[in-house]
Amino acid sequence: MSGLPERPDLDQLRRQARELLRAAVGGEPRAVDRLRAVSPHVTLSAAQLALAREYGFQSWAALKAEVARRRSSAVLADRWSFGGAATLQTPDGVLLPEILIAGADQAILHGSLTLSENGQPMAPAQPRRAPGPGALLAWLVPRISRNTRAIRDRRARAIGAMRSMLTGVTIVDDHGAWYALRGGRGSGRADGSVRLVHLRVDPVPGRETEWIELRGQDGTAARLLPSPRAVARIANLGPARVTTAERSGMPGAVPRADGPRLYRDIGVALPVVGGVSIHLDSLISLPGSWLLYLRARPRWRSYGPAGRLEEDPVAVHAEDDRGGSYLGSYARNTHVHTAEELAEERVMLEEPALEFLPRLDPLARTLKLTFQGAGEEITVDLEIGQSDQDGVYRGA
Repeated sequence: MSGLPERPDLDQLRRQARELLRAAVGGEPRAVDRLRAVSPHVTLSAAQLALAREYGFQSWAALKAEVARRRSSAVLADRWSFGGAATLQTPDGVLLPEILIAGADQAILHGSLTLSENGQPMAPAQPRRAPGPGALLAWLVPRISRNTRAIRDRRARAIGAMRSMLTGVTIVDDHGAWYALRGGRGSGRADGSVRLVHLRVDPVPGRETEWIELRGQDGTAARLLPSPRAVARIANLGPARVTTAERSGMPGAVPRADGPRLYRDIGVALPVVGGVSIHLDSLISLPGSWLLYLRARPRWRSYGPAGRLEEDPVAVHAEDDRGGSYLGSYARNTHVHTAEELAEERVMLEEPALEFLPRLDPLARTLKLTFQGAGEEITVDLEIGQSDQDGVYRGA
């Protein structure tokens, strides 16, 4: 067998081992000989060991470690972002542009859209109280029908709102260059009025851009400014100490919606932790929480048999310099695949946004992020600066 590819795919190697096992179970002579060369048993472990030996490794674990090393050594292209915009009225609702993250291949505007109806925010679907048991069936059937129609109508409204933004919102920068929204995707509860949106911006705004302005048909505008770069210091990978499960959020913290907006670029790659290679892109503070945008290989989320979601291989916790403690959790997958990625089936890169609660303390100057895998952890110290009396974050 030829040597290991420069950028090996662990899932492909697993498939090769399963195919070898099936061939051996079916009595294929060559496959049987390959397994007998390493073990008297016809098992998946024997097939994995045989494959590892043929690639020049003493064990399957050694092969997996080399795959992780090679994947993590491939540096992801750096990204830059723009944030701090106010809300914008669109033809079908109010858009909050959270952050625009740009890279060499594409730029994505991330935000939320509150759908409106007759100029007012669309109220979420209200549950109805069920009548007595005797009338349950007579009540349930028409209710299911009504709810199904309502959900279908809301989904159609959401799709229509996404499409109308492509023509109802124009974008221009400080150089007078014009941009267009070329589509993307949205997500959210089918019966809810708020949709998360991830829209592709074309062309990609350059690093030298001083501002990007989104303009609505009614004359309203929302301006995005370049994100300052946070100073990041990465510690060495070491054994896990206090587990994330043993931590709690800020004691006695009350969810806050006040304070200045914060948006920072990070742009650092971490050593492999929990079998995942992590690249930190951007951080933003929102009215009720704060988000950390990152890229993870091979995937951030872990799935078991039949596609069932398992516990994430990496847990994240944060602390600030004022004694605040924050718990991070998976919020959304923000990646919008390019045509090239879809054609080459390069889907082993996940781009999650992690949400941290409670809201970021507006007086915090530094953050310590702890990424914890099974028995190991790594910390990143971020200097994010502090807000002044005008409610604007300044550099550290």
